[in-house]
Amino acid sequence: MHNLALAAAAGLFLGGTSAAATAQGDVVFDFESFEGNPDNRAGDYTTLSVEAGGVAALIYRTSLERFTVWDSGGQDVPESWGRKHLSPVFNFVIDDYLVMSFVEPMSEVTIEFGDYGEDRDLVEIYAYDQEHLEGDQIGYASAEMGDNDMRWDGSTRLTLTAEPGEEIWSIKFRGGEDPFLQSTFIDNIGVRVIPTPGTLAVVGLACAMGAGRLRRRDGTGQLRAREERA
Repeated sequence: MHNLALAAAAGLFLGGTSAAATAQGDVVFDFESFEGNPDNRAGDYTTLSVEAGGVAALIYRTSLERFTVWDSGGQDVPESWGRKHLSPVFNFVIDDYLVMSFVEPMSEVTIEFGDYGEDRDLVEIYAYDQEHLEGDQIGYASAEMGDNDMRWDGSTRLTLTAEPGEEIWSIKFRGGEDPFLQSTFIDNIGVRVIPTPGTLAVVGLACAMGAGRLRRRDGTGQLRAREERA
């Protein structure tokens, strides 16, 4: 049932996404465009479609349990976090992760985790070479937040970079302390997009058109110069 529900959600998501695989460089998902809920345990979503800078992705939990976009009002969080943040703190599920599945390949992912210093959280990111955690795991990164308190210390930033020739199509991630391994807040998920052959072709065409215009402009200038000398 879980697989069917996820497949249906993914199908709707992908069906409603245009071929916006032209973004390049760094893109950050900051959740500020969502309404947000002042109750960080509200559990508003089972799946969340996000888009930033022309890059689209689907977020859900491996358990398909609910999560929330928390509206902190900007209080007691790093200024760079704004007001809205991802919060999986809805209920306790053993061996649970948040998943982010992209519609185009990434070469790097950075996630900021934050908590209030009540425990020593471990934060983790796993990367996969196909959408929805299919295929092979191609990367892992972790860090210990210690007694991090984002009201004073700021968030903990964790980056995972793919090896040359590899592509990140989906990730799973979490932050917390055993047994509450999914108990930190998350914001500013940054990605670096791998240009696709179609993207490179468009860029190449644009460059060729620009070069052509420059040559025509130069040729026209030379003709005018000859006419003036005559």
